[in-house]
Amino acid sequence: MDYGRDRRLYHEASELAVTSVEQTQAPASASILPEIAASPIPRETSPIEVDFVALRLKGRHVLGWLYSANTLINYPVVYYSNSNYYLTRDYTGSHSEGGALFFDCRLTKQLKEQNLIIYGHHMKDSSMFGSLLQYQKQSYYEEHPTMYLLTPDRNYRIDLFAAQFTTSEEEKFSVGFESEVKKREFVQSAISNSTFQPKDSAYRADGQIISLVTCAYSDYIIDAKFQVHGWLTEIG
Repeated sequence: MDYGRDRRLYHEASELAVTSVEQTQAPASASILPEIAASPIPRETSPIEVDFVALRLKGRHVLGWLYSANTLINYPVVYYSNSNYYLTRDYTGSHSEGGALFFDCRLTKQLKEQNLIIYGHHMKDSSMFGSLLQYQKQSYYEEHPTMYLLTPDRNYRIDLFAAQFTTSEEEKFSVGFESEVKKREFVQSAISNSTFQPKDSAYRADGQIISLVTCAYSDYIIDAKFQVHGWLTEIG
């Protein structure tokens, strides 16, 4: 019953606030008019649009929306001063064992930190972040190499570059790095331990990272976590 309730609730949130966007594609013909050829290349846009005004009437702490095409990840992301609050509450604040996807409370609402961390439960029906464990397979990564994070102020494409099992030690969950060297070490370690080989392993000195975190029930690591990392690129 709990699983069914949560599925209905988040489906209703999607129906309420999310609209698919038709992507504009360049004409396939080689005979393009000179004035068209000389015009600026259209800026990439998100495949969905989100009505955050309508969404916040239901859940006042909603700060973003996370979307992965052709998967169950299509959820609002909340922000609150206590990271434990939404472990057992849905995005509206009502009790739910499935909880909500939520930003690390150490982040600011402007989301300017070097590593944006989002947490979510590993649900048995693959809802919330239950499907993240699929990134143990190279084939799954190749089918789903990107996600999207939308906020009221800006939208981002997420280019995934690593997925790894980690312990729950604090240094595994940094939202900022002491130096560029520490940031580079974090990225290189994640790629070295990644369960998939990324299409592009190039380091982005000015890049902002996002880390999606869920529980991983491992026989080898006590209180294990599974993290999926990506680079954020601002889009339209």
